[in-house]
Amino acid sequence: MMKEKVPKKEMTKRRNKIMNIQQEISKQNLEKNIGKTFEVIVEGISKSTKYYIGRTYMDVPEEDGIIYIKNNEEIKERFIKCKVLEIKNYDMIGEIYHIRKDDI
Repeated sequence: MMKEKVPKKEMTKRRNKIMNIQQEISKQNLEKNIGKTFEVIVEGISKSTKYYIGRTYMDVPEEDGIIYIKNNEEIKERFIKCKVLEIKNYDMIGEIYHIRKDDI
């Protein structure tokens, strides 16, 4: 039976260290997606209206990050193709992917 507790200051220090390590792991994993195209379910629009908000098949609501899709044009579909341009912490930023004639 444990009688002594870790002091609150030490708990906070340990938590912060773990979260910093996890953020770096997340960043490394997400960086692998830059330039890739994913099917995204559009869930809404950001408060600033600069971005649509969506999720890829990899993203679990309330657990994983989201993908911010640049709001350069109106999205009417529920599912769209989105190309990842960059990452921010636990989230990705992308744009609507348009098939070019060269891609066909």
